[in-house]
Amino acid sequence: MPYHRAEHLNHQDVRINELTIHSFEMGVYLAEVDYDGRKAFLVDNENKPQRFNSVEQVKQALDRCTIYQAYLVHQSAYDEMCGGPEKVDNTLKVPLFVPGAV
Repeated sequence: MPYHRAEHLNHQDVRINELTIHSFEMGVYLAEVDYDGRKAFLVDNENKPQRFNSVEQVKQALDRCTIYQAYLVHQSAYDEMCGGPEKVDNTLKVPLFVPGAV
């Protein structure tokens, strides 16, 4: 499974094509990075997905590199009720401003 580490990417010469921050319940955020043709989640020292507590925390972890596009993605679970209509894709993808982005 491909992965990235924030400490390996957070350098001035690194150019990230796309950063996708996935928002989950209880204030958990996971960051997915498209860098050097490989799209993968950021992982911690134990190779588990690195959890962030805010969008700002993700931005701080990658504050030295150049990010061309950044998005916040959230999927609501509120349409999963018994007897309700068939689930539709309710993904919300919002562009983010990242300082230093081109």
